[in-house]
Amino acid sequence: MFYSIMFPTKEQHDRQVTREVPAYFHDLNLDKIIDAALETKERFELNNIFYSPVEDKEIITYRQDILREIEEKDLRKTMGDFSKTVHEIYSGLSEIRRELSSYDPSLNNHLARGRLFDGAERYCGEVSLLTEKLSSFQPCSTGLRNLLDYLKEYCSSPGFMRLASDTKRLREAFSKVSYCMVLQKNTIQIRKDEKVTSLAGQIAVCFDKFRTGEIANYKQDVSEEPLASHIEAATLQLLSKQYKPLFSELESFCAEHFRFEDRIISMFSREIQFYLSWLDFIEPVKQAGLPFCLPSLSDTIDGVFCSDGFDLALARLIKNDIVTNNFALRSPERIIVVTGPNQGGKTTFARAFGQLHYLAALGLSVPGNEATVFLFDNIFTHFGREEDLSALEGKLKDDLIRLRTVLDQASDRSIVIINEIFTSTVIDDALVLGRFMIQSLVSTGTPAVIITFLDELAVFGSETVSMMSAVLESDPVIRTFKITRKPPDGLAYAGHIAGKHSLTYEQICERLK
Repeated sequence: MFYSIMFPTKEQHDRQVTREVPAYFHDLNLDKIIDAALETKERFELNNIFYSPVEDKEIITYRQDILREIEEKDLRKTMGDFSKTVHEIYSGLSEIRRELSSYDPSLNNHLARGRLFDGAERYCGEVSLLTEKLSSFQPCSTGLRNLLDYLKEYCSSPGFMRLASDTKRLREAFSKVSYCMVLQKNTIQIRKDEKVTSLAGQIAVCFDKFRTGEIANYKQDVSEEPLASHIEAATLQLLSKQYKPLFSELESFCAEHFRFEDRIISMFSREIQFYLSWLDFIEPVKQAGLPFCLPSLSDTIDGVFCSDGFDLALARLIKNDIVTNNFALRSPERIIVVTGPNQGGKTTFARAFGQLHYLAALGLSVPGNEATVFLFDNIFTHFGREEDLSALEGKLKDDLIRLRTVLDQASDRSIVIINEIFTSTVIDDALVLGRFMIQSLVSTGTPAVIITFLDELAVFGSETVSMMSAVLESDPVIRTFKITRKPPDGLAYAGHIAGKHSLTYEQICERLK
């Protein structure tokens, strides 16, 4: 039984928790990703879905299967057209119903009834068209197959069939209405069609002899939205006196089908934009040649890996200059320690690791050719921030307080990402604190990525994996932005950098002679 395009069952849908923006969003640049993905989708109110990762493998697989099929361009367009049109219909219904519930005749009139009728007619057409196109597509995913079954059952239900037949019958009746409008000064008179001869054809024939070639098309599209709704309403009121039975049927139609839309189809028209907005967002990145995949899911950190992963927030800005990276963890490994020179892509790697797991927990495609991700219960980040000079404690104390909060809350189901901690203290103290930090993570079994300038932390034990940001062998000043699995080399490359800028001791002494 279909209920939601986001969850396999109604119970799972009802259990979902409304969340605020997760605390780690800014550190991982996830705010930039989600904000950009929803930039043109505000009207669908999808933020809550994107702020609510799940750790249920059944739900994630359900979404992955749907997304895989919607990537097919024809189906994607069908879903997009349906969602857009039905959402437009729904967005105007509350105002129409408010008018039809009013005792004010300037609001509760035939114009409002006609708008409700138009909405119902468009709704029937869109639901029938979606059912037809989805049937021809023959979906394989559980979500879309159940949706198709629901649509077929709904379209054959007495309520929908009555709505469809009533709209068709009324439309045919109104299409036969013919009348004349007599405009005289400030008055409008409505009469039944008096079979007055149209002058349009006569004028066309008269001027046809002056035609010398193809004529440019000067027609312009004019909005159908009423610019003088009170005049339209008054005109319809006059016309209703000429066609009393027909307008009486329109009134009965609105009373019977006052709430014609189906709640589940309404929810679907909004939720499908979760998938469509993501596919629209990553399309330019894919066209630039960067890979995406639907990852495998693991209940343990053992076997978690990614090939050709990258920071999606960065890729959106510099598509053609992105360097992809790999990582892999094998038991008992669970902590990646990244060292190497500054500005070498270490922080970008850490962000990419967090983005990979978060996006996978939404059921979305992730950056990379292939990946297996860990099903986490929460993500905790500790990124360096500028010292607040107005605070009573210094940066080191602030780091320790924040770290203590992370370690107290993290479990073996969590992911911890720590970037450049203990930079404000001496090396010996930083090593003592760093070893305590890793020992705490090992004790709780918490998977982690740690970016540090302390090479000694990369060889802490069998639980840690050492990775380094690489430099060009021929010129160590140049960063390759590749993060490779290798032991720390203990080089800071400070001498190379100083030499490049003529700041070595010898160079300075030479200039001072």
